[in-house]
Amino acid sequence: MRHLPLRSYDRGSIQCVIAVNKTFPRLGRHFVAAVATAVATALLAVPASAAGPRLALEPSSPGFQQGSQTSFHIPARANKATDGGTSPGDTPATPPTVGVDLRVGAAVTNLMLLTQFAAKVPIQTEKLLTMIPPATAASATVATLRANVIRIATAYMAAPTIEDKGKNNYSKMLCSFSPQGCKERWAWCAIFASTMWRMAGVRAMPLTPPVSGIVAWGKTHARWHDVGTAKDKNFLPLAGDIVAYGCNRKRDFCDHTGIVVHADAKNIRTIEGNTSTLLPGRDGVATKLRTRATWISGYISLG
Repeated sequence: MRHLPLRSYDRGSIQCVIAVNKTFPRLGRHFVAAVATAVATALLAVPASAAGPRLALEPSSPGFQQGSQTSFHIPARANKATDGGTSPGDTPATPPTVGVDLRVGAAVTNLMLLTQFAAKVPIQTEKLLTMIPPATAASATVATLRANVIRIATAYMAAPTIEDKGKNNYSKMLCSFSPQGCKERWAWCAIFASTMWRMAGVRAMPLTPPVSGIVAWGKTHARWHDVGTAKDKNFLPLAGDIVAYGCNRKRDFCDHTGIVVHADAKNIRTIEGNTSTLLPGRDGVATKLRTRATWISGYISLG
């Protein structure tokens, strides 16, 4: 198959190469190149530690709060274990390793995401995972795994990922998340969250359309933190964790879910699928800022 010359986008130490297939018609090829360039800029122009997407605030949601944009970077609190061992008797902290139960594999690369976003028919998630280059290393630490979840979720938000006009719960990209394609027009917030974990390397996480399926998985793997219990009422999630909203008492039905980006004692910022966007009537992937005191039932933690 013949290709146009490769275009290289170099942002610091990260380099992304985009190949535009010559089989595209001239106008289509230019459009694909423009889309790929825009996504490459969104992914690579800003270091991960400083990345912060535009807010798509949802006034109608429980826990909605006006707020200013904050960074995805979550600085560590200085203490004797994390200050680099510069004080007498201090030693650098050992980064926590990934739990064996997650069955972590390699994460989808930026180039694969760019190709996916430019494709006329996106590749189904499970097939895409088989195409990860063999040399791609799996996340060795929980911090790296968390960073991969946020990287991939941010890319889908920047693409953008949104429902087709007039078609609830449908677009070719959304169909690529599910093994059944669009045979079932599920509400897709949970399939988005579970897809982000699988693409980041968490192979133990099943692709599941109901939020309760993710909660059940979290319970089985001792990773569910129920804020309705004394033990976890003040649990503070970290970037990459999954939040569950509006669950019933049995936790076998929940309203909604999303990927945690940042949380403090009062607020939580997320990236969510199947949520309102700046386009009226068309749900997509967007970032939300909510108060933690309402609607949240619990979290599924990466570590």
